Amino acid sequence: MDAIIKFLADFEVPIYLILGVVAIVYLRRLMLALNERRTSVFGLEREAAQTKVASAATVMMLVALLAVGEFIVATFLAGELAQQPLYATPTISVLGTPTTTLPAGPVPTDATPTPTRYPQAQIEGIESNCQAGTLEISEPKHGDEISGVVELIGSVNTPNYGSYKYEYSTLGQEPNWQTIAAGSGVRIESSLGFWYTTNLVPGDYLLRLTALDNQGEQTAACVIMVKVIAPAK
Repeated sequence: MDAIIKFLADFEVPIYLILGVVAIVYLRRLMLALNERRTSVFGLEREAAQTKVASAATVMMLVALLAVGEFIVATFLAGELAQQPLYATPTISVLGTPTTTLPAGPVPTDATPTPTRYPQAQIEGIESNCQAGTLEISEPKHGDEISGVVELIGSVNTPNYGSYKYEYSTLGQEPNWQTIAAGSGVRIESSLGFWYTTNLVPGDYLLRLTALDNQGEQTAACVIMVKVIAPAK
């Protein structure tokens, strides 16, 4: 069902165009049938014209219902699907703990591996702390072009972790973050959720993944920049 909703939301404009063409064709048939019924003299001619009127009117009503259904799916159901928290408890066999390469020779007994900053995005004026296996957005990557329905892949496994959310903002002087969806449960290179970009104005956007602690306070954020483009016709 989720796949059907995503398909209908992604191809909203082409579906409206197809329904519009069908509506025009059958509206013309309805007008011709009404005119034929009005000018009919004999009973059989009038009955045949009435059948054409009923057939064309039925198709017009069906097209109207399909258009309303598409509007509801693309406007409401797709938005609710994007906002649904993703509750899942993955089975973790190997934690994505960053490793540190030490120089050759004796290893000091007090040496402690230091997590390597995730080489993803360095955006001037934006605080970002992306770390591989801890807090990262693997897909889409920094600088990618995206369109339609985008599945976010990444990791959230920070200290005192409680939940996460992901947001977007236009690229400008002061980011205005809009929440897309939220979720809970440790994520290691797995799905974080979906982002429906069909109705966004094409351009550059910031995408932020935020980790929250058990009290709902923000503990860290990973920010990348992507370019939203218009879906292919």
